[in-house]
Amino acid sequence: MKKSNTNDSIENSAKSNKRSLALKSILENQNGSESFDKKSLPPSRKNAQKDLLSGTSQTLPQSIELFHGLIHRELAKAAIELGIDEVELKAWIDLQIEVPAKTILNLLRMMQSLHLDPLSEEIGFAQYEDGQWQVFITIEGCAKLLNQHPQFNGLAFNQADTLIDGVPEWIECSIYRKDREVPTTVREYYTEVRGENAIWQKMPRRILRHRALQQCVRLAIA
Repeated sequence: MKKSNTNDSIENSAKSNKRSLALKSILENQNGSESFDKKSLPPSRKNAQKDLLSGTSQTLPQSIELFHGLIHRELAKAAIELGIDEVELKAWIDLQIEVPAKTILNLLRMMQSLHLDPLSEEIGFAQYEDGQWQVFITIEGCAKLLNQHPQFNGLAFNQADTLIDGVPEWIECSIYRKDREVPTTVREYYTEVRGENAIWQKMPRRILRHRALQQCVRLAIA
């Protein structure tokens, strides 16, 4: 039992250190700490740059602590708002060691505003080809937002007659609301959103339809 506790402690410490390093990198980028050639700077600029980096280094631990405090506060609020176990939610958050702290904070706030539960796979994270992370509303989350919205009045899909590799060139989604005269319509093009992962290879039409629905829900409901 002691060996297991020790391993858990080491693993948790490694995750914490990795998150701190990732957050440090984010904050350094926000503060404008970019790489540069010191030899190309005049002495006055070198000193100014040195002072700036020194000042950033002194305040960085405080900034990291502030971010951790914000995440802890929003996590507790989100757990209460959605009626889920705070410890379970924290465990889920702790597993997202690759996700920037800013994105985690955004998810916790979106959870509360949209009342979506990541433990039920209604909301989560997506990383794009450029390495950027974004909060992602799943199809389950979209269905929940639609069916619980008092103004939701149905939806419809339409697709192109032209095909690309056997898949419609585009699929569009229209969402109708009782309080609007015209529907909100979003069209997604296959060549713009298709991916290379296995699910795109297995069911491209379904995933293209999902992309159209998700973007339409963002505009019409979320």
